[in-house]
Amino acid sequence: MPQSLAQIYLHIVFSTKDRRPFLRDKTIREETHKYLGGTCNNLNCPVLITGGVEDHIHILCRFGRSIEVGDLIKELKRESSQWLKTKGPDLADFYWQSGYGAFSLSPGHVDAL
Repeated sequence: MPQSLAQIYLHIVFSTKDRRPFLRDKTIREETHKYLGGTCNNLNCPVLITGGVEDHIHILCRFGRSIEVGDLIKELKRESSQWLKTKGPDLADFYWQSGYGAFSLSPGHVDAL
């Protein structure tokens, strides 16, 4: 077979360190969701939707063929953490928790999620 196809959808969840409500401000939270979506896209994992609340986020993306799950999440956290720390003095000590959840989703369940 000369072509390759991978259609793996990932639901990723991770929290702020100690579940601190760093993302309480709605504008910052929405900008963070957009930033994370852009980072996913840049890593060849097209984002379908991002969301979350003040202390954790959810990302639904199509998993790319050239990256490992751990590396994707590491980059999402690294880039967004650096970016968030520039958004104001109250975010200077922002960190994500070290863990995460990553769950595969069949294409037939994407719309429901």
